[in-house]
Amino acid sequence: MPRENVLVEEVSELTATAAAETRYRAVVFAGGSSARLDLEDSRATGWLAALEEMRAAGLTAYVEVDPRTGAIVELLCPLPVVVGDLRESDDGVDVELVVSQARHRLSRGNPDFGELLAALRRAYESQEPVLVTETLDEHEIIDVRPDPKVRAESVEAGESEVLGTPVTLAKANEMFTLVNNRTACSANPIAPGIPFTYPDDGCWGRAHEMCRLMIGAGVQPDKVWIYGDLRVVSFNKPDCNVRWGWHVAPTLTLTTGETYVVDPALFPNPVPRATWASVQGDPAASLVPTGADVFYRSFGGGLTFDPTYSETNSVLARYRTQLQLRAAGASGPPPYFNCLTRPPRTQFFGTIAGNTSHRWFTFGWPANWHVLWTIMPTLICPGTPTLSWSVAVERAGATQATYWITVTNSSPHTVRFEGRYDVLST
Repeated sequence: MPRENVLVEEVSELTATAAAETRYRAVVFAGGSSARLDLEDSRATGWLAALEEMRAAGLTAYVEVDPRTGAIVELLCPLPVVVGDLRESDDGVDVELVVSQARHRLSRGNPDFGELLAALRRAYESQEPVLVTETLDEHEIIDVRPDPKVRAESVEAGESEVLGTPVTLAKANEMFTLVNNRTACSANPIAPGIPFTYPDDGCWGRAHEMCRLMIGAGVQPDKVWIYGDLRVVSFNKPDCNVRWGWHVAPTLTLTTGETYVVDPALFPNPVPRATWASVQGDPAASLVPTGADVFYRSFGGGLTFDPTYSETNSVLARYRTQLQLRAAGASGPPPYFNCLTRPPRTQFFGTIAGNTSHRWFTFGWPANWHVLWTIMPTLICPGTPTLSWSVAVERAGATQATYWITVTNSSPHTVRFEGRYDVLST
């Protein structure tokens, strides 16, 4: 450690390619180094968007470069953090990072385990900020180095005042719709979208942005923080399981006196606070209410504020980037079919690459039925249509028919979908 052929720097410029060089795009970093993005790499579209988000937001990029070609072979987004705690076990070290709600791990199987652990220990003892890079889905730490950027925070002791004013359930639903309509496209998350479909981390940024939107609409929310060994099942993570040390979301007090939570990362509508807590897997978890002005609340009760929303925007950009990188990788964009139960009247799940057409067939249908087929994207991507389809039918026998369904993806991104049917008459 550090690994060879690795750059960890801010992105300075994405240069246009020369007319004669159409395969590569040059990436220039703040320190003067450069690398090339191979546009024939299946990840190139997503990586280019991620690099642009990093450049625009001033985020640091972790880049592994092929020394022979100068091409980027891995792209990740480091976390600017302080090491909060280290808990060793037989197979590795659980690492608490501040600010981060996710569970992070250093595996003893990592060939750089000793050096990485030493770097984490130094950072823990000094409480100096570091850049920690980890794998996308497992959150396995692969790189630790000092953070050269000065990041100012305002921390105070004590509790924030809860100021929320009562609203009706109808108004709470209206506020949920307001923030949910800002969901970032899972395959191409761009500003100002909120990355609700990246559940792993970043809740404090999402919560602060949701509060900003509600306050702008004339409604005063509060927040609720939950601390514990939290475990959530999510169809927006490739292995379906999310682990947190804490979580936060906005709350609204109803005119009935009940407290409802607004959390599109977990629910499709506002829910009672007890319901919200119950799905997070720790009956012993503690809940703490605060006002909407608290950006981050530590385990010990220290408060951080972000009245200008500059840190909020940075957090949102970081986790839009993480979602972009996940969507560009082998797992593709969420949701993930292995985490889903097939709904009623859904015959099949399908996945189609960007700018392609593909045909599916389904057989054994009674020929006397009138069957209507609909292709419904499961990918959340507001703003533009992505899929179209046509249906052809084969009379396979005296009593049976086979349907051939051709799906066209007009977007540049991989899209997952449900093949739905309805029997209009028999």
